Amino acid sequence: MDSRQLRQALVQTATERLQQLREQLQRQRLDAVYVTYLPHIRYLTGFSGTAAQLLVTLEAVHFLTDDRYEEQARQELFPLPGLVLHISREPMATLAQQGALVGIERVGFQPSYLSYALVLQARRRWRPCRFVPLRDVLEELFIAKAPVEVELISRAARIASRVYEAILERVRVGMTEQELAAEISYLARYMGSEGDAFDIIVASGERSALPHGRASLRRLRANEFVTVDFGCIVGGYVSDMTRTFVLGRATAEHRRVYQVVREAQQRALESLHAGIPAREADAVARRVIEAAGFGAYFRHSLGHGIGRSVHEPPALSPRAPRRQRLPAGAVVTIEPGIYLPGCFGVRIEDDVHVAADGVSLLTTASPELVSV
Repeated sequence: MDSRQLRQALVQTATERLQQLREQLQRQRLDAVYVTYLPHIRYLTGFSGTAAQLLVTLEAVHFLTDDRYEEQARQELFPLPGLVLHISREPMATLAQQGALVGIERVGFQPSYLSYALVLQARRRWRPCRFVPLRDVLEELFIAKAPVEVELISRAARIASRVYEAILERVRVGMTEQELAAEISYLARYMGSEGDAFDIIVASGERSALPHGRASLRRLRANEFVTVDFGCIVGGYVSDMTRTFVLGRATAEHRRVYQVVREAQQRALESLHAGIPAREADAVARRVIEAAGFGAYFRHSLGHGIGRSVHEPPALSPRAPRRQRLPAGAVVTIEPGIYLPGCFGVRIEDDVHVAADGVSLLTTASPELVSV
C-alpha cells in the first residue's frame, strides 16, 4: 500500500471501531466515554501529539487539544463522522461551555489512565453527569488488528530484524552497552523507523540475567552473552524483538540454556492459534523450561500484545483471566527467557500475527544462537 491507501484503510478501521465502541456504550447504558490514554486516542483519531482528550458520544466525536497542536491536529485527524475539533487549554470547561454535554448523564472513563484529581475536577465541572469506570472496553477493542495495522507492525518488525543483523557486524569487545544501544537506535532511524519503541535494553555478561537491564557503561567482554531488546516504529505501530548472542565462543552451559529457551519458544509458537486461552500459551513454554530444571528462572510472562503501544492486551501469562483467549487478528510477542543470577540470561522474542487460518512470524531475523 502507498501512504494514501494506508491512511484510507486506517480511517476505515477507526470508523468501524467507533461504531463498536458506541454499541458497547449502549449495552452499558452510557451516553459517552471520556478517553484520556494517548495510544487509544491515536487508534481512534490518528492524532500523534502528546496532549489530547476525546469525548465520544453516541452521535459526535469531540477532540480536544491545545493551540500548540492545532495545525498538527488539522493535518492528522481522521475525517470521522461527527468529528468536532476543540482548541483549548481548559478542555473540561470547554466541553461544558460549548454544549457538548447536553443530554449526557452517564459518562464512562478510563480508571487506569485518569487520575483521581481529574475525575474530581470532571465531576465538578460536568455536573450533573455521573462518571462510571469503564474497564477493558477500549483495551479489548484494539486487540484484533486490521490488515493495515498488521502490515505496519510487520514493516516495523522487518526493520528491527535488519538492525539486529547489522549490529552483529558492528559489535566488538570493549564497546559499552550504551554505545551498542546508540548503534541500534541510529541504525533503526537510518533504516526507516520513526524512533525507538521503548528504552533499548542491552545487557551483557552477568547483567544479561536482568530481564529489563537497561544499557549501562559496562564494557562488552569476550565469550559472554549479550542480550538486546528493542523495537521500531512505522506509522505509529511498534515492533518488539529480543536476541541473545555470544561475543566470542559459547560455553557448553551457554548452549544448553539457549537451547532450552529456543525449544520453549518453538513449542509455544507451534501451539498458537486463534481461540487458544492466553494462559495456556504461557503454560506450553513454561512446561519446557520447568522440565529442564529452570522453572524458577523464567521470571515473566510468555508475551503480550503490541500495536500503538509496546505493551497491550492480551497478556500471555499464568495470571491471565481464564476467559481471555487470543482472537483472530491479535499480534503478540513470544519471549520465553531463563535468567541465572550472577551468571547470565537468555531471552528470544519474536512478533507473531495470529490469524483465523494460522500464525505468521513477523520477525525475520534468525532465532538461532550466533557467535560473533
